[in-house]
Amino acid sequence: MEQEQITIIIQDQEYKIKCESGQIDLLQKSAIYLDMKMGEVKTMSPSMAKEKIAVMTALNIVSKYLDQEEQVKEYSDACDEITIMSDELREYGIDK
Repeated sequence: MEQEQITIIIQDQEYKIKCESGQIDLLQKSAIYLDMKMGEVKTMSPSMAKEKIAVMTALNIVSKYLDQEEQVKEYSDACDEITIMSDELREYGIDK
C-alpha cells in the first residue's frame, strides 16, 4: 500500500509521520485524541514535564483500552453462551 507523509501537532509540537493512505484519518483522529488527553493531564499538573505528561497519558489510554478489551471479551463470552443455549432450545423444539 502507498505511504504518505502527514504532519500532526501534539502539544504545540509538529510530528511528520509516514502512514498508509487508508490510515490517515485514523492517525489524525488519534493525534487529536492524544493532544486532548495530554492537555487534560497538563491542566491537572501544569508543572509536570512533557515527557511525564506523555507517559501518564499513555498509561491512562492503555488502561482504558485494556478495560474495554476485557468488557468486549465478557460480551463475546456471553454471546457464545446465548448461542449455545439458543441452539439447545432449537434442538429441543425440533426433537419434540
